Amino acid sequence: MRLTPVGERSQICSTSGRGVAENTIAWCSKSRRVAAAANSSSHRGKQQPSQPTQQTAAAGRASAHVATAAYSPALSFATSTAEVEAEAQRVQQQPWPQYDDQQQELPLPEAAGGRQRDADGILRQRQRPLKINLDLALYHARQKRLAANACRNRHDRSRIMRGVEAALRRCNALFPEDGRPYVSLGKLFVQQRRYDEALAIYEEGCTATGGTNAHIWSAWAYLAAKLKNVSLARKLYDAAIVANPMHAAAWHGWGLLEKEQENYLRARDLWLKGIQALRSRPNSYLYQSLAVLAAEMDCTDEARKWFREGTRTVMGKESHALWQAWALMEQRQGDNSIVRALYKRGLEVSPRSRYTFLSWALWEKQEGNLEEARRLLKEGAQRNPRDPAILQAWALLEAEQDNVEEARRLFKRASKADPKHLYVWQAWGCMEYRHQQYDTARDLFQQGIWASPPRDPSVCLVFQAWAVLERDAGNTQLARELLKCAIKADPKSEPSWLVWAEMEEDLGFIQRGIELRRYNMEERTEVVKPANFGTIGTSGKSAGILTPVFEQIARWFQRYEAASSGGQGDSSGLPDLLPVEVRAEELPRQSSRRPSRR
Repeated sequence: MRLTPVGERSQICSTSGRGVAENTIAWCSKSRRVAAAANSSSHRGKQQPSQPTQQTAAAGRASAHVATAAYSPALSFATSTAEVEAEAQRVQQQPWPQYDDQQQELPLPEAAGGRQRDADGILRQRQRPLKINLDLALYHARQKRLAANACRNRHDRSRIMRGVEAALRRCNALFPEDGRPYVSLGKLFVQQRRYDEALAIYEEGCTATGGTNAHIWSAWAYLAAKLKNVSLARKLYDAAIVANPMHAAAWHGWGLLEKEQENYLRARDLWLKGIQALRSRPNSYLYQSLAVLAAEMDCTDEARKWFREGTRTVMGKESHALWQAWALMEQRQGDNSIVRALYKRGLEVSPRSRYTFLSWALWEKQEGNLEEARRLLKEGAQRNPRDPAILQAWALLEAEQDNVEEARRLFKRASKADPKHLYVWQAWGCMEYRHQQYDTARDLFQQGIWASPPRDPSVCLVFQAWAVLERDAGNTQLARELLKCAIKADPKSEPSWLVWAEMEEDLGFIQRGIELRRYNMEERTEVVKPANFGTIGTSGKSAGILTPVFEQIARWFQRYEAASSGGQGDSSGLPDLLPVEVRAEELPRQSSRRPSRR
């Protein structure tokens, strides 16, 4: 048997090709691992190793042992050739060792820099994957969540949601300093009404990111406002603005909170400050909220100006919410000439806008165009199969047309789409009550009460409708208890107070009815316009915040409009961003009356 010199063998077996003395001991351990790998693979295949394989491995062990003994620095004497051959003969006669698959680790190919990869090719020393994997995981989780929202089968929807939650939790574990997984997971919990878990994940995210992520602060503040914790919501919105003054969601959410608390001046100031802070990146929702507030305060001209300014921005041009809010304002003002054009523009920028479909269909129903309203509701339900509001409006339309069976089918479909939508149960129960199906109506009202979230004032509608049913059925004591529950849920519910007062007066308790009406007057709230309220100053600046540059830009826009239209003014209030064919349809005469400037 010929023995290969140690230097040659070390250069062959060593991966880095370093010196002979440095790789001798490492080569010995690697040769044993190679032999163990051959044995393990043959053992898993339930085949005994062949004789040449045993002889080759034995020769390798013998040569490695001899090389170690001959060139070990611990030995101070030379070994003779006869002793070396005797030792090699003894090693060859040793039995083939049996290795356990679980105890013996197979050698792994080394990567650049000495790092090893596992069976999937991932570097062992790497603690987490690259950041692009987080982006892809969040994108796939969002797509799955949207697919789950559109899924009609409840079990399939729950299964997909569980997969989304597991993926987001894994993203949190791999990237604890990134705020996006916390926000996505918190929104998922809020959608599933798991508010305690959402609060915990938001707090954990703020701690992990060091309080520098404005998105987590804003999401946490929105949840606090939803849970009626106003003081905490204000602090969280303030923290979000401190973390990022250009975070539009914080300005917008804080303004909505103050408007809900009837602090209209504070809401106006917040939205104006947000518009000023986001001059480089305008946000359409700030313009929309400010315009809606101006319309509610009877400042119609200022509202139109803010709507027009918002639709001129890049984001506002593609915002269906802005077009829909503008159409609602013109609808309340009675200007029906451009309402349909605004709704059509909203559907052009967002063909799946459920709010635009619902508002447009209700307006067509109000105008007497029942077939057009039915077409819009049907198309909206097809594009948004899990939206209960559109299905409820469609069912009410069919009920008014005495299509009771079709209305029942639509109500049932809406209740399956969202069992927690109490308005569906209330409307369905009222329809059954009008058709004298009292037991069915009671069951539906009970389902609506069970579906209501905790501390939701909207449940008073269900209690009030159920009380009317029991009053007409002669159960006055039960009707009183139900009206008490309605008043407790929402003390500002005027229909509940009036129904209770009328019932007491019909029973002969005149004094009690007068007291109930007085309580109603005490609880009534009216929106009072603040003194000197305005969103635009007398000099054209917005409440002292907008700079004169904004006024100059407005003049530039006016010059550009005059030049592009050839001197033809447009006094209809139609936005310039509407399609050409819509404008030609709405204003066929005005464009022909004005002479062009040459």
